[in-house]
Amino acid sequence: MRLSLSKKTYYALGMLAAGCYMAQAIAGIAGAGFALLDNIAFILTGLMLLFLASVKGTTGPDKGALFGCFFLLIGAMAFQAPLLQYILLALVWPCFAGYEKSRDKRLTPQFRAICVLEALWLAALILVNLGGVAAMGLPANLLGFACAIVRGWLMLSLYRRERDER
Repeated sequence: MRLSLSKKTYYALGMLAAGCYMAQAIAGIAGAGFALLDNIAFILTGLMLLFLASVKGTTGPDKGALFGCFFLLIGAMAFQAPLLQYILLALVWPCFAGYEKSRDKRLTPQFRAICVLEALWLAALILVNLGGVAAMGLPANLLGFACAIVRGWLMLSLYRRERDER
């Protein structure tokens, strides 16, 4: 038996990551932190980006774009400044969505939704965690949940595109 891994498999990793982000956001809305889910989602996102870059036939510029997204993700963990971490993490998914949109214009709605929600979530996180505005905690968690939903929408769209092209 031969194991066959394709882009569809790697997009499924992205869907799992989005699911972990959703569960983390629900835990935050309920008032409980569950950092393990966030860590799992972080790892799954990184693996998805690296595996997509390693797919046979991926061009040099495409590999560069995917590695750029991966380095944004890793860079967020390398820096100790919370503001820089938030900004880098808020750029990962919009950059990935932009890369995919450049390859398929049908992904424009997902790209726009990810960009808008990530920017709003970034602003809410900065207000809550760095600005001390505790009243924005629930809206920040709701925005995080909305971001996870749109990430899942993007990943499902990519998965379906790969399935339909085969």
